[in-house]
Amino acid sequence: MNKTKFLGCLLLTPALLAGCGGGSDTSATPATPDPVDPSNPTDPIDPVVKPIAPSMYAKYDAVLSNSKLQRSDPTLGDSNKSDVASSTELMAGYHDDYFYADENSKDMIFRMSGDSNRSELRVNENFDTTESGVSRTLSTSFQPIDLKATLEQSVDGDEVTFLQVHNKGTSEDGTGYIPHPLLRITYELERNGELGHYWAVVKLNALNCGSGSEHVGSDGCNNAYQRVDLGEANLDEMTDMDISIQEGRLVVDVNGVQKLDHNISYWANLLSYFKAGVYNQYDDGDGINTWSEVRFSKLDVEQDSFEHGINWDVDQWKITIPVSKTEWDSSESSSSAAEFKPYHCYSSPESEEFIFNNDSDIVYNYDSGEISFFNVIDNRVHFATDMGYGTSTSNSSYIRSEFRELFNAQTLNTCSTSTDATSWKINDSATNTDVHTLTSTLRIDDFPQISGQDPKVVVGQVHGWEISQALVKLLWEGESKPTRVILNQDFFTDNKKCSGNESGCDSWPFSVEMGTYAANEEWQYQITVDDTGITLMTQKDNGEGRVERFLGWGVAYSDTKDGDTITMSTDWAEPDIAYYFKAGLYPQFKPDSDNAGQRFEASFSQIEIQHDAN
Repeated sequence: MNKTKFLGCLLLTPALLAGCGGGSDTSATPATPDPVDPSNPTDPIDPVVKPIAPSMYAKYDAVLSNSKLQRSDPTLGDSNKSDVASSTELMAGYHDDYFYADENSKDMIFRMSGDSNRSELRVNENFDTTESGVSRTLSTSFQPIDLKATLEQSVDGDEVTFLQVHNKGTSEDGTGYIPHPLLRITYELERNGELGHYWAVVKLNALNCGSGSEHVGSDGCNNAYQRVDLGEANLDEMTDMDISIQEGRLVVDVNGVQKLDHNISYWANLLSYFKAGVYNQYDDGDGINTWSEVRFSKLDVEQDSFEHGINWDVDQWKITIPVSKTEWDSSESSSSAAEFKPYHCYSSPESEEFIFNNDSDIVYNYDSGEISFFNVIDNRVHFATDMGYGTSTSNSSYIRSEFRELFNAQTLNTCSTSTDATSWKINDSATNTDVHTLTSTLRIDDFPQISGQDPKVVVGQVHGWEISQALVKLLWEGESKPTRVILNQDFFTDNKKCSGNESGCDSWPFSVEMGTYAANEEWQYQITVDDTGITLMTQKDNGEGRVERFLGWGVAYSDTKDGDTITMSTDWAEPDIAYYFKAGLYPQFKPDSDNAGQRFEASFSQIEIQHDAN
């Protein structure tokens, strides 16, 4: 990864909500820099502050050398703005009563009075939010000063914006500009009963909802914004706030915690830029007596270039395919399902037939045609099964093209699953880990169309070693049904199956419903197991429709598909029980020659295992 300083700062822009004006990126002739603004504000600079040019501090060079200062003149009333200093002038020492640095704290300060007035830096670069292989991050630490007292004096509005992603239009000359920012980071005195919180205001489409636009009054404009609560603002200290844009995704982190992850592919045709400073959305009644102020101790933009990688580690897995070893290799005598393992599992890999890596294409020829059980195309790992044929594994009558985790195998120098060594325990003393997570992002690319048969397929699992009852099976059942997680309340060891109603084992299986996902739709699941229980999550790839459930060991749980109250046995958390993850395709009905050519196909952009210490 090549990381280069991009020189950034950013912020606000005009548009408050659909239809608000004044947000355009004007190109007025810059005013002549004057270190002392003649407007003589009625609220003078704090005498404790020693105002100097921000260019005196090298930490702001990247921002100042690639931005221009846009601000209002508070003596001219509300809603005015002009370009007052270019990057050259900023680097040459420009500052005024509304933009300066404090010699004592070395903070960069923006201040302004008047409704819809501003003092802000506009980063010069206009960028494509969907540019491949590039990530841009606005990194800031800022603190509003006396903001609560200021807004309490307002007669209309109670909001100030500090950071923003705005648009230039569809081209560098401003063609196609819409008077709305993609994102504003604001402070509001009160919203939805929450007092003094930061909010992310996100435009949900690229429609021009300004007055006079053909879209005014449409559903898209009437529902153009989403406000995401970023948490209560601590006005007594700096808050770290990062805005990242990468390949059509918008992410906001607050003090290192992700608060927003949003798909902005709809913004692709609009060039965008960052702004930062202070922009008022409140009216104090006369527009001159109260002042908003913000201090930045950090204001920077980082631009990262990267190559797309593969979001899984093949060395962590072996794969089972629905062809027997002898069918695959006539020199083999075993009729069990063939398995392929990574190179590190063999002492002399060059002589082994059953090896796979990210360059492998595990292809077989059926009467219905060629099938690739596993391959990697465009950094997606593909699995496939044909429901007309197949060899099953010893403990199942169903076929599979599926990964099985080889936990800690490289450290142990063995890939054998005949002992529990390559499976993990919840409190795993071998690795000192106790939180175990599988995260997969996938889409169902094809599924069987068989009359009277739902296309049931498991795409993720947690299994206990030599335990027939699965702990977790995540089941996709078609485009119109919710995915389900099938679990067992209890289990037998030694691969013992349930026989009749022995020990009440017929009642052990149950399921909980998660989100609903169409074929060819990217979605994600996450399964976490620790000493408190199981956390399950599914969501669309853009973060929407998130469903999350927690089932604690020994705790009554009633939100099941059938409405029953169940309790997960605490035996699942016993220290000697070992587990492993599985991911891929495991159809839940038997192959039949009448169904030849009916296939499950799925591709994963992510299959990631994490074993962490809590």
